[in-house]
Amino acid sequence: MEKVNEEEIKRRIKRFQEYLEKNGISLAIILQNVDRYYFSGTIQLSTLLIPFSGDPVLIVHKGFERVKEESPLKEIIRARQTEVGNFIRGYLRERSRVGLEFDVIPANVYLRYKEMLKDFEIVDISEFIRKTRMIKSEYEITQIKKAVSIVDEGFKEVQKILRPGISELEVDAFLGYISRKKGHMGMMRMREWNQEMHYVHVLSGETGSVISFLNSPHGGKGITPAMAQGAGLKKIKEGEPIEIDYGACVNGYIADESRTFVIGDLPDRLKKAHECSLEIHRFFSEIAKPGIYCNEIYERCLEIAKEWGLEEYFMGYGEGKAKFVGHGIGLEIDEYPVITSRFKERLQEGMVIAFEPKFVFPKEGVVGLEDVYVIKKDGPERITKTEQKIIRIRKS
Repeated sequence: MEKVNEEEIKRRIKRFQEYLEKNGISLAIILQNVDRYYFSGTIQLSTLLIPFSGDPVLIVHKGFERVKEESPLKEIIRARQTEVGNFIRGYLRERSRVGLEFDVIPANVYLRYKEMLKDFEIVDISEFIRKTRMIKSEYEITQIKKAVSIVDEGFKEVQKILRPGISELEVDAFLGYISRKKGHMGMMRMREWNQEMHYVHVLSGETGSVISFLNSPHGGKGITPAMAQGAGLKKIKEGEPIEIDYGACVNGYIADESRTFVIGDLPDRLKKAHECSLEIHRFFSEIAKPGIYCNEIYERCLEIAKEWGLEEYFMGYGEGKAKFVGHGIGLEIDEYPVITSRFKERLQEGMVIAFEPKFVFPKEGVVGLEDVYVIKKDGPERITKTEQKIIRIRKS
């Protein structure tokens, strides 16, 4: 197993501590699995305490020996969860401010800590964590590239089995087999409340236009209301768009890529929409440099869709419209930055973005391209390698 090295963890903690010190927060209490993994290298049951200066302490509640093996932190101790309060109070003085991840912890956990720390002010540190995590190190980019290579391989292999009459679910299973045997860890995490992400959406024809609860331009019908997204039992037909939105995750890090396939050829207006998606990617490749505001990129993408006469279908239609055109990826699929009108921050070197201008047509399906870009000093580098085109499958 590949483990996160000590220097990588130290750099992350140092950057985060700068946020704590600047905002007068004495101590951050890290409880969520992904955040704890990011700062400690382990997701084993434990509580991570990060003071505004000095070394963090990892209090392990289960799997102590495994934590010692996985985490490079120096201060690792064993204690029951009921004993955590005693350690926390040792860091605090009168009127100290304590940070919790308000965006992800359950209300009952918050209330328990509020009672435990009733003499101190408890504040939200979610934004500081997300902004620390949105700038990726070379180590992190390397992990994402490993995941990207799995997805690219899947897109090559799937062309061998696509044929009229095969079900979406069979294609889904095939892609799962490819990704797992290549090292996909089996799941992809999301941070947003009540959002869940399958590793692949195989959506053919009208199923690509089915609106779901997922914060995405497409969702798919799935095979049960208990999941309500992704591939279903529908048989793939000639001449309809087959949108495969495919992900993989290596050492926690996610790749997210989408391509439009077709057996035969697509109707002209769907081909036009796909060409518009490619035009928006060209625009992004030219403009997405450090310093430009994310909301400005989003607004210009909307303008391009409008110029092509396709704004009604851009990033979904009706109540299914998504309000973004790109999102950060890393340990979670919905990281910062977000290319949306609401995210009024500048691009920075080291951000990794899944950029996905797509068009969804009622009863016809979805077309478009999603690629992963690393923001570098001189502009974005596309690290997904599959050719940016409609992938045509010959009729048998």
